[in-house]
Amino acid sequence: MIKTNFKYFSFLIFIVTVASCSGKDEFTVEKNRVGLITSKTKVMEIDELFQNDSIVKRLSEGILGYRGRQAQSDDFYLIYSKEGKHLLTLTPKEPLDSLSTIRIVDIHDGIYTTIDGIGLNSKFEEISLAMNISKIESTFTKVVLYLDKINATMTLNKIDLGIKTIQTNDVQLEQIPNLVTPQSFVVWFD
Repeated sequence: MIKTNFKYFSFLIFIVTVASCSGKDEFTVEKNRVGLITSKTKVMEIDELFQNDSIVKRLSEGILGYRGRQAQSDDFYLIYSKEGKHLLTLTPKEPLDSLSTIRIVDIHDGIYTTIDGIGLNSKFEEISLAMNISKIESTFTKVVLYLDKINATMTLNKIDLGIKTIQTNDVQLEQIPNLVTPQSFVVWFD
């Protein structure tokens, strides 16, 4: 009787552990991985991976579509939840190629986070403590943070930093307020 209860209890713990890990992995961001998408995911697998979500495909015209006008050079796969929330934008390495792997994942929803809990809803203070910010670049209106640990970038709006001038002057880590949250979160696959 005790053996049977122990086996049942062990099996129950195993099931709960597997279920909690698989749900967590569905939204975990790591190097070369965003949720179900990895650096080895092919374009033809997107429909199956996101079968419970809505997918909007914006395909380029490729070299054949260019006739003297500006042609879109990348394909984009926009992933929306059934509720209509924009979750991800996937950009393949090669346009118009179902065997191509993914090059860029642009994260639009705060549900996607790193193991450390870093995502679009994170404050700069949390980001700087959990991630090694290897480089900061400044554009006219944004500041780009490079996160080598996961091969990603996060952008901050300069207005949120209190910088009202439109210049490309260098911005130092010390100038960034602790409570600022990122405007975008992009993971780059190798």
